[in-house]
Amino acid sequence: MGFTLKEICEAVGGYTEGDATFKVNSVSEPGLATEMDLAFAADPKFADQIKYGDAKVAILSPGMNFKDYGLNGALVIERARYAMASLTKLVDNGQRFKKGIHSTAIVSDKSNIGENASIGAYAIISDGVDLGEGSVVGPMCYIGTDSKIGANAYLREGVKIGSDVFIGDRFIAQPGAVIGGDGFSFVTAELSDVEIARKSLGKAQISKNDNNWVRIHSLAGVVLGDDVEVGANSTIDRGTVRATRLGNNVKTDNLSQIGHNVSIGNNCLICAQVGIAGSSRIGNNVVLGGQTGISDNIIIGDNVITGGATKVLSNVPSGKIMLGYPATSMDKQIQSYKALRKLPNLIKQISDLQKAILKKNKRL
Repeated sequence: MGFTLKEICEAVGGYTEGDATFKVNSVSEPGLATEMDLAFAADPKFADQIKYGDAKVAILSPGMNFKDYGLNGALVIERARYAMASLTKLVDNGQRFKKGIHSTAIVSDKSNIGENASIGAYAIISDGVDLGEGSVVGPMCYIGTDSKIGANAYLREGVKIGSDVFIGDRFIAQPGAVIGGDGFSFVTAELSDVEIARKSLGKAQISKNDNNWVRIHSLAGVVLGDDVEVGANSTIDRGTVRATRLGNNVKTDNLSQIGHNVSIGNNCLICAQVGIAGSSRIGNNVVLGGQTGISDNIIIGDNVITGGATKVLSNVPSGKIMLGYPATSMDKQIQSYKALRKLPNLIKQISDLQKAILKKNKRL
């Protein structure tokens, strides 16, 4: 069906130049765009690629002239990347799951399914589930006993939600996400080797204990706020005796792991392969870069950012930018990296100086 440039402008902001009646179906990179695509060329560095595609209209930044690129028209936006959020939502066809309840789905008669909900093939909805109106449950999904999900949720294929999970409105779960698995919590009758090693910081002699691990059961559930999104194959464990909690507008990337009893504030980004160990507390507006590791029982303040592969082993005050293993302030970590790179030359200089001194001493 498509949208005219004028209709897109009304939806995302900015202003049009040239032919505002031109209709497009989607958005594309400049060099790959067809005549039915809106080329995303707001950065002048990439706008020259328009000539390699067939786009007739494009998104440009102020000061760029659409005629210079042989276009029929343009949508001019000050902060184009932000506008992409509204634009991609406008043209997104989604997974095209069918409306209604599929004939193969198993939906308990003791559940409450909101109006206009969609439940896909082989999905299972357990007793006591409350599914909000307008929600979509994709094929092969499972929602456990007494779990509650707010309005307009969107569960992609194979999402698993355990019992006693409480989720706010507009929840999105990518394929394979698991919410409410048991926490990784085990104990031994005697002091374990791990406890000994941790208490002594590795100085103690490791015992010859069998370390017969016994499960501590996860009695509490998971509570997620509004506008939470969980990445593909990511996991959020249920709490032991208090729920694992994520605030509003928390977004986790693929393959992230959030352990039992963890608490995360509002507006946080948890990037790919991040691991947060049990009982850690994360503040508001925190960004954890890919492969960041958070040790257990750590407290991270508000507005903290960690670079990729950072390992946090101690508490981090609010407003810090951290990097490295163990995590230190990013500027100090970079300074250390620079010093480390100079180390071979420094060693050579010392060696040459030693040789020169020995040679001088022999002459004396």
